[in-house]
Amino acid sequence: VFAQHVNGSALHLSVDYDTLSPLALDLPVVLGPLLSVRRLTLEDSTQHADLPVNARPPIDAVRAAQRLREAAVLRGISSEIAQGLHRLADAYDSLQAFPHLAAQTLAVLDRLRRPYVGPIDNRPASTIVTPRFIERLLADPLGCARCYNRAVSAFPQAGITPLHVSRDIVEAPLWAQQPQGQRERVYIDLADSRSPQLFTFAQGFDLTSPDALQVLRPRAISLSALMRSEHCDLFIHGRGGGIYDQVTEHWWHSWTGEALAPMAIVSADVLLDFDVPTATRDQLAQAVWFSHHLPHNVDRYTQTTDDAEAALRDEKHNLLAHMDDDRAKRRRSAAFQRLHAINHELTSRHRDKVVAARRAADAAQVAVSNADLASRRDWCFTLCSDQAMNELTQLIRQSMPLAGLAHHDQP
Repeated sequence: VFAQHVNGSALHLSVDYDTLSPLALDLPVVLGPLLSVRRLTLEDSTQHADLPVNARPPIDAVRAAQRLREAAVLRGISSEIAQGLHRLADAYDSLQAFPHLAAQTLAVLDRLRRPYVGPIDNRPASTIVTPRFIERLLADPLGCARCYNRAVSAFPQAGITPLHVSRDIVEAPLWAQQPQGQRERVYIDLADSRSPQLFTFAQGFDLTSPDALQVLRPRAISLSALMRSEHCDLFIHGRGGGIYDQVTEHWWHSWTGEALAPMAIVSADVLLDFDVPTATRDQLAQAVWFSHHLPHNVDRYTQTTDDAEAALRDEKHNLLAHMDDDRAKRRRSAAFQRLHAINHELTSRHRDKVVAARRAADAAQVAVSNADLASRRDWCFTLCSDQAMNELTQLIRQSMPLAGLAHHDQP
């Protein structure tokens, strides 16, 4: 939407060598007052589960679509979620053959998002390492790694692991991917200071050949650095990327002295609608406290016309009023025992209120769990209604004049 607004072109960067599986789908399930999660897996086999998605074979699309349609009629699946599952199943229908799971998944996602954003070009992240970047890296491996590690230390909240640096070996911010798919860390041999060489500790890699570029993959920080230095004019992150890209900017500027293309952080809360009770943690704490408090203080929250019960209440108040008249252990012990007996009797007379308080505490625990799940922002977007997605698209369009980045004469 923004690319259209500035007369530019949008590019979707697909991290096709990621090891996270795209075949597990969390579904919200409502059974009575309880909201829970059921995980649907589109493939039974775990044979290739530890491989990057561009090294895994595509799944049986017909079987995947069947599973999605079967899930749509499961108990606890709302009509809105069922519609989303059917949309996802339709996206798996009549797919062409693909070389690997990454390409197949990208095609499915493209079908799902096209009604809202139109066609978008895709670029596999495995193709963005350039000879220029490798030349720059080999020209100053120590400077690269030291600046990288200082940037990592400056932003510990990003959770980025520092690179290994020793006298003869420096770790590069790259992966090397074997033909079988496994990723290996890449290092630079400094033994010959005039000609540093890339290598891995795994067998089967020759990173000194001209074809080495074909197996090199950027890691998170170098991925955004490469995109913002060589491949785009604006890079759009979500919240998580916005955090770790602070490391990117610090590293790149201190190492190269150059500025990167600007980046933006864009995020939207489109929440699914669930007809379940919700509560805050403060409300839960209050309900739990009251369920423990009430059995010892029933007389404060009930009324009575029964003379025997009224006598018990008066006796309790009198015991409490004189509890600290002296420090006589025997008298005080007897008074405490009598208070417990009176509370037990009063509780038995108002068992319904005590049970109701305990049930309210249990219900609050369920309601807090519901609230946590209802506030999740990472459900698959196809589970959102068409109305919600169209409203989001319209909201983005309306916000474009506020972005301050509209330069229609710029590509």
